[in-house]
Amino acid sequence: MNGQKFRTLVITALLTAITLFLTQCSQKPDMRADSANPAKLNQHILPSSFFSKKDLMKIGVYYYPEQWPHEQWQRDLNNIALYGFEFTHFAEFSWALIEAEEGKFDFSWLDEAVDLASKAGLKVIMCTPSLCPPAWMGEKYPEIYLTGADGIRREHGIRATVSITDPAYRKYVDKIVTALAEHYSNDSRIWGWQVDNEPLAIPDFSPAARKAFQEWLREKYETIEELNKSWGGSFWSTRYDNFNQVLIPNEAMNQEDKLSPHAVLDFKRFTADATAGFLNRQADILREHILPSQWVTTNYTNMAMEADPRRSDHLDFPTFTMYPVNGKNELGGNNFRTGVPYRIYEACDYYRPINGVTGIMELQPGQINWAQVNSQPLPGAVHMWIMQAFGGGCSFLCTYRYRHPVFSSEMYHEGIVGTDGITLSTGGKEFVQAINDMKLLRMEYDSSLIMPEVLSKRKTAILWSHDVMWDLDIQPQTTKWNTWRNRNNYTYAVKSTGAPMDFISENDNFSKYPFLIAPSYQLIDTVLISRLRDYVTNGGNLILTCRTGFKDKNGHFFETKWAEQLSSLTGSTVEFFDMLPAGTEGTVLWRNEDYSWDIWSEVLSPLKGAQVIATYSDQFYTGKPAATIRNLGYGTVTYIGVATSAGSLERDIVRSIYENAGVAIENLPRGIFMEWRDGFYVAVNYTDNSYKIPVPPDAKIVTGTNPLKSAETLIWK
Repeated sequence: MNGQKFRTLVITALLTAITLFLTQCSQKPDMRADSANPAKLNQHILPSSFFSKKDLMKIGVYYYPEQWPHEQWQRDLNNIALYGFEFTHFAEFSWALIEAEEGKFDFSWLDEAVDLASKAGLKVIMCTPSLCPPAWMGEKYPEIYLTGADGIRREHGIRATVSITDPAYRKYVDKIVTALAEHYSNDSRIWGWQVDNEPLAIPDFSPAARKAFQEWLREKYETIEELNKSWGGSFWSTRYDNFNQVLIPNEAMNQEDKLSPHAVLDFKRFTADATAGFLNRQADILREHILPSQWVTTNYTNMAMEADPRRSDHLDFPTFTMYPVNGKNELGGNNFRTGVPYRIYEACDYYRPINGVTGIMELQPGQINWAQVNSQPLPGAVHMWIMQAFGGGCSFLCTYRYRHPVFSSEMYHEGIVGTDGITLSTGGKEFVQAINDMKLLRMEYDSSLIMPEVLSKRKTAILWSHDVMWDLDIQPQTTKWNTWRNRNNYTYAVKSTGAPMDFISENDNFSKYPFLIAPSYQLIDTVLISRLRDYVTNGGNLILTCRTGFKDKNGHFFETKWAEQLSSLTGSTVEFFDMLPAGTEGTVLWRNEDYSWDIWSEVLSPLKGAQVIATYSDQFYTGKPAATIRNLGYGTVTYIGVATSAGSLERDIVRSIYENAGVAIENLPRGIFMEWRDGFYVAVNYTDNSYKIPVPPDAKIVTGTNPLKSAETLIWK
């Protein structure tokens, strides 16, 4: 064989292999966030470059042209612009109008809406409508609907009922996303793109999901023996002989006893990966066609719960939806009208650090329809939320929705204008107020200002992992345990100091933060322990809490004493842990004061170098250690072995760590929050009482009054 023929054969073989590989990739659903499409086409663009710093925070509103008479579109979009909104939001629920018949795409109505919006001076966020497939698809392929834990397949007639692992559904999603991307590929009127809507990572028990789960497990474990080892297959003879036998762990179908927690954890990981892959796939399709100046995101709910935003790594940045008034009364009094106090600050501090940019894609405009109790927000609250989002670093904020619906499922959901389509609602007036305030802030913006040293010295990170959250929730051990509530107590403590706060992952840079808190970080490995140790020895102040370090990454206990893997870091182990029944409280003595505990307690066994800072003052372990601190290198490690409903003990110990480090802090009560952003201080009040904010005498108040009244905002520079 001559050299030319050999080269030709080699090239032909390579091309054949590449073609086969690409074909297989297009047919196999992507279940892993890091393997969807290696070409992250926009990875060279920093997310922050999509937004001008001097704009601070743009404000927009959802509009649904398909839901309103055609002759009202121009009036509505013109009014949106007249009120000062800068962008609008189209198409996320409109698949049945874009593709009324299979393969026949009609963009004429959407083109007209984009044109009218542009002529009014509005940019457009364009959305992929994957959440709501048309009826013809379900009629042709009934298997596109997800199956619940009850074994019943869902059906057409509501949103979010699809199986994101079903091949037929994914094929149609690819087609409509491609059609949208091609149609608007060079349209500079499109500001950015939203894929899907409120991805929830809903557990799916359909045949397609089971097959995809088996493939995910095969890729993760490679051999069935490794899976059996991880899942504890020797327990109750629950082992499998091959991956094709594996069932989705289903608590609804197996109520007589408890499922393997390791199997349940893996199913949650799989579902989050499947969701991430589904979103990444849409982002990749868009990136092949759209302008480089256009960003791609999705709108997670609050802190996403089952969906894990860090897995969806082909999006430019994540955004979120936010509904603070939803029937809860965290602080008592009128707090059910001002909103759940931790939701906005935690969401901003969670999403913003992921890629450096975030925004609120849906903010409650007023009264809603879906909570158990749908109260009116307190006058001023909507404006307060908007300005708190600005203080939390949002690059844009959008509200759902412009017009109050007059039919269907969300008829009682308030809009910017009422049912007549023209009269501003109370929330609408507060949005206009916030828009005018934003114009004022832009005039006051000074790009040369940086974070004051007094704030940077307080900067605090919260180490957070969805895997850890899932594992804690799978085996709570007490009905009182609430992973979010446990975390809330620590974020409240941080916010009481006026410290800037970021939620970070194990892979982030710990050294940027003088203080790091890992609330109940149960799943650990040697890599994490080593990183934490380096952080402390180099001067960091680490706070660990109960239920930290009990398990490995598979959710197995270590074959050691409780928390012994961490003992070289904390200077202590856990002798045993305890829980109390409802209506019962124990006490802990800290600095000569008794604090109540009622959720979880760990009796600590200090080793050399650990100082006991709190002890139990009742129960049969009176006098035993409840919290310790030790110096390690240039830093400190504090271990708080107690979880309480009130959070007072956690708050006071956390605050003492800043004080011991010689860092100046504020003393803000729960419900009063203060942020710094781009040279502006922003304070908000979720409580019933007025509060005198510590504003320096030489500061310039830009908007608001001091003392700060309930549901009001104070901004100064």
